[in-house]
Amino acid sequence: MTVTRVASRWLLAALALALLVFAPSAQATPTFLSAINISDPGQDGFEPDVAVDPSGNVIAVWTRSDGSFFRIQSASRTANGAWGAITTISDPGQSASNPDVAIDNTGNALVAWSRTDGTNIRIQTSFKPLAGAFAAPVTISDPGFDATKPAIDFDNSGKALITWQRFDGTKLRVQATTRSAGAGGTFANENTLSDGGQDAFNPQADAGPNVDANGVIVWTRSDGTNLRVQSSRRRDVVGYPRPKGATPVRISLVPAYNQCTSSNRTHGPSLTFPSCNPPVRSSSVLTTGTVDANGAPSNMEASLRLRATPGNPATEADEADVDLLVSITDVRNHPALTDYVGNVMGEVSLQITDNQSAPEQPEPGTTSITPFRWAIPCVATADTTKGATCSSTTTADALLPGAVTETKRSIWEFGQAVIKDAGPNGTGLAACPPTCGDGDETTYLREGIFVP
Repeated sequence: MTVTRVASRWLLAALALALLVFAPSAQATPTFLSAINISDPGQDGFEPDVAVDPSGNVIAVWTRSDGSFFRIQSASRTANGAWGAITTISDPGQSASNPDVAIDNTGNALVAWSRTDGTNIRIQTSFKPLAGAFAAPVTISDPGFDATKPAIDFDNSGKALITWQRFDGTKLRVQATTRSAGAGGTFANENTLSDGGQDAFNPQADAGPNVDANGVIVWTRSDGTNLRVQSSRRRDVVGYPRPKGATPVRISLVPAYNQCTSSNRTHGPSLTFPSCNPPVRSSSVLTTGTVDANGAPSNMEASLRLRATPGNPATEADEADVDLLVSITDVRNHPALTDYVGNVMGEVSLQITDNQSAPEQPEPGTTSITPFRWAIPCVATADTTKGATCSSTTTADALLPGAVTETKRSIWEFGQAVIKDAGPNGTGLAACPPTCGDGDETTYLREGIFVP
């Protein structure tokens, strides 16, 4: 009995000791501490923003009146220290507001805000190294219209992404730029990200691990009926070889004949090819005067000219286009040889390489070969020795709005260029483009040269 009691007491003591040895240490209870003032008394302070670096260092910014104008101020603290002295960042003399702050992985800070230049509101920034003072403000938005609501973020390398909204004279647009890393960082030229026509506002930026591969900006924009959230991401785009210049193209046109498939003759040397006699015109409804063929004078001259119109990157408008100029004389009905009055159709086999191969652009790609078609009107002439004149001076954008877009580095490769008739039924070209032909059209002219 005594032995049993001693053993039980020993076991209880051992258990108590184990509980003491292995008991978990006390855990802190996270809680918000009591509020303290960080802006000075005496004037209103508002519009605060705050950022914390990976070490726990904090920087806060806000807007405060100096008695005459609103100024941007800042204060910082270490992870476990007290708030330091307040610094006024924006210059005196004009009001500033809407501050936004971000800190990179090494503790450098960048602040952006809106400040009037006496005429317009501009976006300004100031960089602060970890152990240094704020640099003099730098104005980064263009003059002429108001810019507000800046937002900033850093990537892992310390490169910054900055965005804001700016009035273009009619609507609010979202713009953005980048800043290279460090105290000597420089700003790239700003880009307008949102389309015109409707207001876009309240942009937000996230630089991601690498702003040039992962940076994203989002904003709100009206679609004319509802507010929609839009985005633009930033990434490196690999280009493709292209010429310094390649315009214009002038193509001479000649009457088209059917290919020889069952020869009954041989062409003379040195081009000793199989040939077919007699030549058969491809078009059964249109012809042109030729004395030894139909007794009418030879008066046909025909050409197609394509000319690139470059855009102007300095303007918001999209001026880029491709001019299409067609001139054809002596177009006659067959077999009557009267002036043809109606439409003919221009057609080029087109393959495009440009930066428009995805909804998010630039995205390089090459299209499949597609016919580009348009109607060309023909009118009778007063000259009885000539048939009708068919002519057209238009552009690709006039025919199909948005066919040519500025800054997309478009290469247009052409295959065969032809002029087609309206076919025996004479219809199908009234709504060309986009509806070009009803199936009975044949080739009237084909690109080529004439050697008398």
